[in-house]
Amino acid sequence: MKNIQVKNVSDEVHRVWKTRAAAEGMSMQEYLHRKLTREAQQPTVAEVLARVEHRGGPKLDHDEIVAMIREDRDSR
Repeated sequence: MKNIQVKNVSDEVHRVWKTRAAAEGMSMQEYLHRKLTREAQQPTVAEVLARVEHRGGPKLDHDEIVAMIREDRDSR
């Protein structure tokens, strides 16, 4: 396993993460490890679009997709 070190975190940010970890009954290291792992498991929009394009799906850019979603929502 690799290690990650984050420097220059503000006191406020540190306090928030420490408080949230304590509320979950975890150390901050355990809590942040869980958050980082979950985040890494979720693909970004760009990654999803790249998969769709790789599979020969529609070649739409982000703005076109957003416009289609808005149009669909507005039609309801």
